[in-house]
Amino acid sequence: MASSMARRYLIPDSEPAYYFTFMDEAAKKTILRHFPYGLYVVTVASGSGEDHGMTANWVMQAAFEPPMVVVALENTSKTLGMVRDSRHFAVNVVLDSQRELAGKLGRSSEQTPQKLKGIKTKPGPVSGTPVLADCLGWVECRVVATLPSGDHTLVLGEVVAAGVEHDGEPLTMREAGFKYSG
Repeated sequence: MASSMARRYLIPDSEPAYYFTFMDEAAKKTILRHFPYGLYVVTVASGSGEDHGMTANWVMQAAFEPPMVVVALENTSKTLGMVRDSRHFAVNVVLDSQRELAGKLGRSSEQTPQKLKGIKTKPGPVSGTPVLADCLGWVECRVVATLPSGDHTLVLGEVVAAGVEHDGEPLTMREAGFKYSG
């Protein structure tokens, strides 16, 4: 096992205290890949009318009342900047038959600049944020807070609208054969 220096925040918003940790990198990667993750499409609209979407898997419900969800977005992603600007986003639950869609929207914006082109969307009822018309369902969210989390940012959104589009089962990382962890 190799030792590495890690940061530990003892008090929120304080300077980190440093300590050594012994991390088995292979074990870490293996066990994190065993965490079950769903596949989702995060969609957002800019003030200039540009719609954008990306595949995400680090998503969870965070509260019942008011209903809230958290999504982790890469700090370098186009989506994060657009979500910060618009203050709204949607989380769309992908059907188990939509592996190709999840793969397309998982590509970088540099490779696929207009990722939602050719994908049927409709405006969310509150903010107009695009939601997928052909998915299991969606939640439209208002950004409540963001929190830096290493190479990602956690975005906390209050669910302001929801819709069910189809019956079916959600697509998971394991079923899709995707890997994004470790």
